Amino acid sequence: MKKLIYMIAFLAPAVFFAQEKPVNVNVSEETTTKIITVNDGREVTEQKVKVTTREVQDIELDSSDKNKVNQQIVASPTKVTQTVEIEDDRDTYYDSISESVTYNYNNTNYILKKNSNGFLITGSDAQPNFGNCIITNRANNYIFTSDNYNGIGYFDANSNFVVEYYDTSKKATSKKIFTLAK
Repeated sequence: MKKLIYMIAFLAPAVFFAQEKPVNVNVSEETTTKIITVNDGREVTEQKVKVTTREVQDIELDSSDKNKVNQQIVASPTKVTQTVEIEDDRDTYYDSISESVTYNYNNTNYILKKNSNGFLITGSDAQPNFGNCIITNRANNYIFTSDNYNGIGYFDANSNFVVEYYDTSKKATSKKIFTLAK
């Protein structure tokens, strides 16, 4: 009886873990390191700048190819994250400077740059600082501020950034959806 209880105790978790569905994700990461030599008149120092670009894409299969061996892959959005790190002090570790993700709104690319309070949304040269997002105590909620309007921002289930704000001209709430750039 004791052996039977031990067998059940050890085999039951194996059955539950075997039922876990695998996550199909395509990940591509590219790292570029540049060494910059700085001569300030007193000493010559080397600074290393490392730029890491990481692309993550969910692999979605065509539903018409279901139950086939070789299935076609359907195009899905790619999340591109770029991290810039600088090693300029005496230790061997890189100090992370910025992390950014590219989103698209009205056929214009915007970069969401991470900062200490949340992130900054920057656009083209004509509109370099589109808005600022400050993280709140609630998970996945941000206070969005810009020159034109203020609102609430959050990431939806498709990893798009949604800003909801009150439009005074329409006298109603409006949404702006920033989709992940492909």
